[in-house]
Amino acid sequence: MSRPLLLSLRNTFRRKGRLALTLATLTLGGAIFIGVFSVRASMLRAMDDLMQLYQFDVWVVATRPHRVDQLEREALRVQGVTSASTWLQMPVRRVRPDENESGTIYLFALKPESNLLKPVIVRGRWLLPDDGNAIVVNTNFLKDEPDVDVGSDIVLKVEGRETTWRIVGVTLGMGAPMSFANYPYMARVTRDVGRASSVLVATERHDGEFQSQVAAAIEAQFKSVGIRVGSVFTIAAEMGEAVAMFDIIIILLLIMALLLAVVGGLGLMGTMSINVLERTREIGVIRAIGASDGAVVQGFIVEGVVIGVLSWLLAALLAYPLSSALSDAVAVALLQTTVTYVYSVEGMLLWLGVVTALSALASFLPAWNASRLTVREVLAYE
Repeated sequence: MSRPLLLSLRNTFRRKGRLALTLATLTLGGAIFIGVFSVRASMLRAMDDLMQLYQFDVWVVATRPHRVDQLEREALRVQGVTSASTWLQMPVRRVRPDENESGTIYLFALKPESNLLKPVIVRGRWLLPDDGNAIVVNTNFLKDEPDVDVGSDIVLKVEGRETTWRIVGVTLGMGAPMSFANYPYMARVTRDVGRASSVLVATERHDGEFQSQVAAAIEAQFKSVGIRVGSVFTIAAEMGEAVAMFDIIIILLLIMALLLAVVGGLGLMGTMSINVLERTREIGVIRAIGASDGAVVQGFIVEGVVIGVLSWLLAALLAYPLSSALSDAVAVALLQTTVTYVYSVEGMLLWLGVVTALSALASFLPAWNASRLTVREVLAYE
């Protein structure tokens, strides 16, 4: 390494207090930046776990109940459909011990042998084939009804009739409070034995475009046999909406991190400008012994980049506990439970590129000003 470059590296640590202030701002900005990407990675992992509940691709809801065999038969006639299973769905309310009623809870009753649902169980267990009044609730249900948990008996008002259920499990959820029961028992409660209002369909391919094509074909097939369709959902579209909701939060956090990075860059520019002033005579000596303009510019830019890389190292370490706590906070707010934490290596490497470029850019103007000083000016500097 050249002597001007070695001098620059030495001067990086000359003013430790000033260096610490610059590092603190850049480190905080970097930690939040990496943390935001880690939160997004953790939440996407949680979304993947959550979407494991839905092993089907298309969900078709009829305007009224129809025979189970008719719904499944007509769905299977559509090209691209590999399996179909029906379930009952309805809004219910919990009757609390004080006789007050809860808000709307969506109850879904599926066939015990169905393999189109694969829930992520947080506590307890999933439904067994011989379960009667057993029910599994999601974490959003427990957020609204914090006085119950696995093993609790609850009263649900189903189509105006009060029925008693026992909570046997809690599954990961997002959005509305939901509950799941076995179809045979629920059909007897609602007097809909052999009938259902929804059909779940698995398709040959699982991309969004193919799901949409199959959904349109099923709707057309149902219409041709007199089954009126109220709504159609595809899992790809639901997943896209959920990810978009997370991305809004991530963008807001990322803007905050970038603002801190800009503040840190301005602080670094100020630090380098002061360094140029303090080292004016040193620059003159270097120029006098033959250092070129490029060597002077390189020295100051390297000094700034070294500070940036140091802040990146500190940010990478600080981001782990910071983003872990932030992931838990976001998960509890949205899902009412903690999630598996994922540290974003991609975010860490991206921040290395950002902070290196930011440091070089912040150092360029002071370095350029230093290179334009003449030997006469710097030797005469007081």
